[in-house]
Amino acid sequence: MIQLLTILLTMLLALPVKAKDLPRLGVFGAVQSVSPLVVAGQEVILPEGVPVISPLGLGQTIGGGDTLAIRVNLEQGVLTATRVLQIHPIIGPVSFVHGNTATIMGTSTHVPPDTKIEAGSWVALSGFWSGEKVITMALREINRSGFGHITGVVSNTDIKLGGTALRGAQVPQEGFQDHIWMFSGSPEDAGLRVRLIAKGIFGGEIDLALWQGYASLPIASQTYTIHGTGLIGTAHDALMPGAGTLITRCGYEGRFVDVAPNGMEAEFAALGCLEDTLAD
Repeated sequence: MIQLLTILLTMLLALPVKAKDLPRLGVFGAVQSVSPLVVAGQEVILPEGVPVISPLGLGQTIGGGDTLAIRVNLEQGVLTATRVLQIHPIIGPVSFVHGNTATIMGTSTHVPPDTKIEAGSWVALSGFWSGEKVITMALREINRSGFGHITGVVSNTDIKLGGTALRGAQVPQEGFQDHIWMFSGSPEDAGLRVRLIAKGIFGGEIDLALWQGYASLPIASQTYTIHGTGLIGTAHDALMPGAGTLITRCGYEGRFVDVAPNGMEAEFAALGCLEDTLAD
């Protein structure tokens, strides 16, 4: 448990220093290339000395398929990382495997056909939510540590994330709303005994970010979300994608946008927002 507290404290304290008046930018998505680093279709410079923060501890390396939340600055037309967090939608013991589906702490996860995974193993998955299921982009086997972790948008009605019951999680006074939360603790049958909670993945507030993930079914007339982000889009402001499509969209103030916010025209273009609002 001391190791768990150290890991989470490192994550929470590794906040970037915000340059005065610079728009706060983020990129969330899967790694397509390591050298150069390309995430969600955008190349990001990773300066020497910027560490990779991970719930698995220090010294983690970036690999293809890893899911990253990167805080970036726009410097001379180039996106430069100031903070990098490895995102694992779920970490814990595998209780059941059937075909390409593995169950971890009650949540179903889809693993690639060429991935060998056995019940009883402990894994850290990178990937994206698709409804109540995690679609795996990369998988790491880890030592049996008693450490469980899950990241995403919480169901406020039954305090669950995917199929994982968040036992002992203290509900914020304003509720979990549509924010992204990280929960860590001890794995239990179909659940997680929560010890620590952290809100957000970029180390603070973000003005404009590029998001990658799976599109939902329409949640209202011509309205959709990217699973696991809490952001809302409409056919008007970011075009209506097909449900289950892996997409990228730019988000501003809780919505997907296809027009640059006032004063952020250069940042909007650098993040690829002009291209990423096209129909998929």
